[in-house]
Amino acid sequence: MKIGKHGLKGVSLILLFFILDYFTKLYISEHIPLNGGISIIEGFFNIVNVRNTGVAFGVFAHLPENLRLLLLGGVSLVVFVVVLYLVLFGRDRNIAFILGLSFLAGGDLGNLYDRIFKGYVVDFLDFHISRYHYPAFNLADSFITIGLFILIVYKMVGSKFKNV
Repeated sequence: MKIGKHGLKGVSLILLFFILDYFTKLYISEHIPLNGGISIIEGFFNIVNVRNTGVAFGVFAHLPENLRLLLLGGVSLVVFVVVLYLVLFGRDRNIAFILGLSFLAGGDLGNLYDRIFKGYVVDFLDFHISRYHYPAFNLADSFITIGLFILIVYKMVGSKFKNV
């Protein structure tokens, strides 16, 4: 199988997204005390330092550590391998598809790395409006969401995307 130019672009983007996620989490961990934070926009947006041992909204955080690592790490690893394969060797070479997959894989790799080497992910983006408080998240979570959004839009209107 041959890796095309879009595959190489995709791998480069995956690495870029992983690096951005890694260094933002590192910066937060070194500059904001655990469970501490700073207000950026009063009553709306904070930068915090919290540890999430589960997935979105802390789901599965209650599981024993070994089972949690096996379940969450295993699923993340499978997702990463499948998405990387699609980036490198998949039949659909449309740049929008590759971009969506790259966001997804880069975010997945960022959180997978943390789960394997730390046992938790660092969440730091904290939004709230009045009494509604959205759970803190990180760049990897954002990349995963952006990637899924791009893939959904692409699959809905993919024929309108040009292959550049």
